[in-house]
Amino acid sequence: EDPADGSQAHPPPLLALPSAFAGRLEYRFGQQRDMLPIATRLLREKMNPLFLSADRFLVCRESDSGALVGFGQIRQLAKSNAADPARFDAPPGSGDVGQPADDDAWDDFDRAYAASAPESGLDALLPWSARYRELAQRAAVQRERRRSRVSQAETEAAPLWELASVYVGEQWRGRGVGSELVRRLCAWHVQRGGARRDLYLITLEPTCGWYEGLGFSRVERQDLPPQMGLEVAAGEAVSWVLGNRLVCMRGTGGAGEKVR
Repeated sequence: EDPADGSQAHPPPLLALPSAFAGRLEYRFGQQRDMLPIATRLLREKMNPLFLSADRFLVCRESDSGALVGFGQIRQLAKSNAADPARFDAPPGSGDVGQPADDDAWDDFDRAYAASAPESGLDALLPWSARYRELAQRAAVQRERRRSRVSQAETEAAPLWELASVYVGEQWRGRGVGSELVRRLCAWHVQRGGARRDLYLITLEPTCGWYEGLGFSRVERQDLPPQMGLEVAAGEAVSWVLGNRLVCMRGTGGAGEKVR
């Protein structure tokens, strides 16, 4: 942990990437002391100040003064990118990672029920009957098996992510700092085993072309993970006030794609 503020320590975030301002700017992972100025700037820019966690942020500061220049984060949207198999053309993230485990548990319990010693009448429903106790024990075993299966499925699943809270101070805009932040965040994401195609964002129409140049493409609302629904609704309200159209985008390429 960082001895200064107790935040979790991280390895240097891809310092090998070229920078037009090498020596003048430094890029590092977020620390807890960054969260208040980040939230303040997001509110000032009418951006979402929620879902902020220091360990998800990359921060850019001036090397000499320590002044905050910009920041961005990649946060998890869903534990799995699986689509709902019961729906045609279902969006990523709509599947229930626990459903196969539920199905397996019911199948196991049905087999155990059929193989257990039969009792007549309502005896199996009475808590003092031998069959009731046997089935209760089997149910407890199935609950534990389901918990283990769901845990394994979540561990093996490929999550969905959102690139969010990308901000650069006015005096540094148009000088490549924002592009550098996004490139480093995407490279960090890929370095940890993530896939760019599982990375989403929402933005306004004027910045859509900028993100396209950084490897993102537009997607329709119905193709977004359902976990983004609330944020899209809030973004639409803000975009209406600002007089701009909200655009949803998704990363292109796979886990091994090099960041441009």
